[in-house]
Amino acid sequence: MATVSTLNPTKFVAFKGLVKAMFAAYPTSIHSLRQPGSLLWIIFTLWVAKTVKNMIKRAYFHPLSHLPGNKLLSSTYFFTGIAGLSGRSHYFLPLGHKYYGKVFRFSPDIVSVADKDMIKEILVTMDYPKSVIHEGFELNDQHNLFTSRHKEFHKNRRRLVAPAFGLQYLRALEPIMAECTQIAIDEIDKILIDPKAVKGGHILKPGQVDICSFMIRLSLDIIGETAFGQSFRMVKDNTHPVPKQLANTLKRCMQQTFNPWMKWFVPLDWSFVEFGAQRVKDRKLKGEAGRRADLLQYLIDAQAHERANGNGETGNEYDDMIAGKLTDKAVETEACVFLIAGSETSSTAMTFTIMYLVKNPDKLAKLRDELDLATASNAPGALPTYDQIRNLPYLTGCINESLRLRPVAATGLPREVTEDVTMKGHFFPKGTILLAQLPQLHWSDEYFPQANEFIPERWIPDESPFPPVQDFTFYPFSAGTRNCVGKNYAMMEMRLIIAALIVRYDIGFVSRQRTDYVQYITTALATDSYIITMKRREPVRGF
Repeated sequence: MATVSTLNPTKFVAFKGLVKAMFAAYPTSIHSLRQPGSLLWIIFTLWVAKTVKNMIKRAYFHPLSHLPGNKLLSSTYFFTGIAGLSGRSHYFLPLGHKYYGKVFRFSPDIVSVADKDMIKEILVTMDYPKSVIHEGFELNDQHNLFTSRHKEFHKNRRRLVAPAFGLQYLRALEPIMAECTQIAIDEIDKILIDPKAVKGGHILKPGQVDICSFMIRLSLDIIGETAFGQSFRMVKDNTHPVPKQLANTLKRCMQQTFNPWMKWFVPLDWSFVEFGAQRVKDRKLKGEAGRRADLLQYLIDAQAHERANGNGETGNEYDDMIAGKLTDKAVETEACVFLIAGSETSSTAMTFTIMYLVKNPDKLAKLRDELDLATASNAPGALPTYDQIRNLPYLTGCINESLRLRPVAATGLPREVTEDVTMKGHFFPKGTILLAQLPQLHWSDEYFPQANEFIPERWIPDESPFPPVQDFTFYPFSAGTRNCVGKNYAMMEMRLIIAALIVRYDIGFVSRQRTDYVQYITTALATDSYIITMKRREPVRGF
């Protein structure tokens, strides 16, 4: 029987008295306006009036007021701040495009763009710089490849750093990735025998593994080894403080970018930067004895090479930074950027790929057949090598399809207009932030038929039931000069780990799980958890 809630009379009387007392505190005569309380009331009233005036001006008399969009959203930064705080702006942006079309305004100076030709112009043709939003993520008070808005700096720094992510140099990292992957497989085997062997997190039912947790920890171990020459031992111990500090700080950075008031109440913990700086100093002190093939060594060698050829620091810290010189602080900063970019992004992409595979067992079986054939000659216990899997079309198709459905940058890429410009009849004044809505292209039936379905075959011309994928509709690693410098690293890591897991285990779907996601820096499952069933294959092919 339904119950009707009633108001507690005592509480009502108390509330009424409180309200009466509040209003009684305000003046009721001209004479009382001289009182301090009245002055505060006047100041508050004037502030409200000014705020309303600014909101009206932004909504109806701003150079962007001609654009489609909700006038209330367009008049204030409040709702943008709430979206940044929640990490769920990628849920309301698609609704905006559904109602207002491919271009709409949702903040005083931010416009969301889902038009293919305009996105190409923003990212490639005009190559607009990143927006001021990125400055909130600068480390060591230094520009870096991820945050810098300065084109000359980015050009010079990328010239120095990009070779570290070339295929030739990355091949030296394969043994490191393979060793970390083997450690993870050994730990999974232990958990399958004894669920209580899990390090951190909750104990699951027999035969179940939290693959999201493992991907996060494995990616951290790999980037620790490849960027700093030191494993965080997250897979084995899950106790190192740096990963948690990193995750919390980056989340707070994004929230503070849209809510500056938070800086007064929630200080950031930059201790992971100190950790990175110490690793760089330790490596330099060891000299040749500490040399190893990893990304940190490349940065140190590149710095030494620049100095030896007369291209070292000039002594002017600011000029050196703008010129992209590899100063000591720059090496420390870029090493930390590798840590940021190389952990959460790839782990999330691999988790989503596994999630889609267990939800689509026919696709999983097809991938397993491809991998079994490619690794048929492997000795027992041998991991798939990169040479065996790098060109497998279905493996690549599965990863691409996952990146399409769950892009790393689910809210789009913000770019700042440097001069007044008109695109397809829309005028954008200098300073406008254009949010290139790549996900809206990825999720569009116009470019990807049956866009909501996981169909890896669409990436294989001989097997695709659809027309070829159009150019400039798929941006998993951005585009233009600011595209992801670590693309080859990420694809190598994802191929190696996914292949190793599929070849070794039968994996399956576990129902009734949350799959909603948030984005602060990159996309991630809101729960940081996704459980699957795992069982060693019999007979084990290549293992």
